[in-house]
Amino acid sequence: MITLHHLSASCRTLAVAAVLAAILALPATAVARPGRATAVEQRSGAIAGERTLALPRRTTHVAVYWRGSQRARVQVALSRDGRTFGRLQRVTIDDRGALRHDGVTYGNLMVARGVTVVRVRSDRRLSRLTVLGLADRGAPAHRTSPAKASAATAALQPSVISRAGWSADESLRFDATGKESWPPAFYPVQKLIVHHTDTQNSDPNPPATIRSIYYYHAVTQGWGDIGYNFLIDESGRVYEGRHSQNSWDPAAYPSGPTGADANGNGVTAAHAQGFNSGTVGIALLGTLTNQDATPAARDALERLLAWEASAHGVDPQGSALFTNPVSGTQATFPNIAGHRDVNATECPGVAFYATLPAIRADVAARLSGTAAPDFSLSSSPASATAKRGGAASYTITATSRNAFSGTLSFTTAGLPASSTAAFVPATVTLGSSATTRLAVTTTNSTPTGTSTISVTGSSGGISHSIAVTLTVKRK
Repeated sequence: MITLHHLSASCRTLAVAAVLAAILALPATAVARPGRATAVEQRSGAIAGERTLALPRRTTHVAVYWRGSQRARVQVALSRDGRTFGRLQRVTIDDRGALRHDGVTYGNLMVARGVTVVRVRSDRRLSRLTVLGLADRGAPAHRTSPAKASAATAALQPSVISRAGWSADESLRFDATGKESWPPAFYPVQKLIVHHTDTQNSDPNPPATIRSIYYYHAVTQGWGDIGYNFLIDESGRVYEGRHSQNSWDPAAYPSGPTGADANGNGVTAAHAQGFNSGTVGIALLGTLTNQDATPAARDALERLLAWEASAHGVDPQGSALFTNPVSGTQATFPNIAGHRDVNATECPGVAFYATLPAIRADVAARLSGTAAPDFSLSSSPASATAKRGGAASYTITATSRNAFSGTLSFTTAGLPASSTAAFVPATVTLGSSATTRLAVTTTNSTPTGTSTISVTGSSGGISHSIAVTLTVKRK
């Protein structure tokens, strides 16, 4: 979500002596239960305006949470040495933390490799703000075996990296007396709900981020486990989330854990308030507000959704009545839903949410076995900004589906006045995937404001369009 960026002038001008004075004013706290793969430190204190907090060791991830107004505008700047800082970035709110109702506002986890000092700014006085530093020391994830045919479902389970495969520290699920903090409960699956983690895109170490999310959910927020049933990284690797079984049978499920009990009922996680029991929560790593999921992540998501839908008799294009098996609450919404369909949140991101109708159709086609050769388009970024007389660029990726092959040409519609568009290359030939660069060039006469541009790829009688946005500003 928040990463190191170019330095701001205001950060550079702060005297090092003042920084050190502020740092020394607050004691460091070692968390009592660091995981084997995760070393944990934190600093806490009141804040009114700006404060600089140091952590005793270099981190891989940082999170900020506080007591006080949830409406506070909290910003952070990160530093590896206490002298030079990245630009201030606003802390966004972690939706799962909001479910605690414990008077604490939890910010989303940030990738922060090598960071030792965090500058925090708030527009409101906060009685207690904590900077949590996580230093991940875990191993890379280990894949399970490729999927094999099973008579139990019409769709194959995709390969799932088990909790052991991503080095989950299972001791975090237990309290100091050895009692499991959140014993699993199982219910028939009615809905599949998709999320994004609102963390960094192009994550350099997805397993480390998952381990840090696990600690943040299980220990810091007090859930006793990670809040998602499954997670998917940008490379298309699927990870087991919420603990469901102490062991799984590789002979019966060679692709990895299923997230279900012996009767096929799904384990309850903590991903959507009021809709956790009877649903499966699948989180895409990254922030999908201004860009779509990668083709690899989308393909993995569709395979996972198809398998879950087949295993639980869920119509991927249906919209049925949901009944919470614990509370009895009822609501009607799509069977494959975004988090925002059930809670007041932006999750799973504006750009990605717009693709859910196509994803539902793709999942249905996978289940029917009648999917025709086709292709899909995505853009990174989905939104760009240019000053008058300048240009913005987008990388358009075309991905083959169901063995589609052919040459695609591209067009645009909806360009702002006095601007032009060009694709380089003008056409691409699809094997598995191919990219072209769209450059939109403005002039001094182009009006300011935001335009939605339709990008269409065509091959033979098949055409698909996606929308990108361009914001033109004054020089």
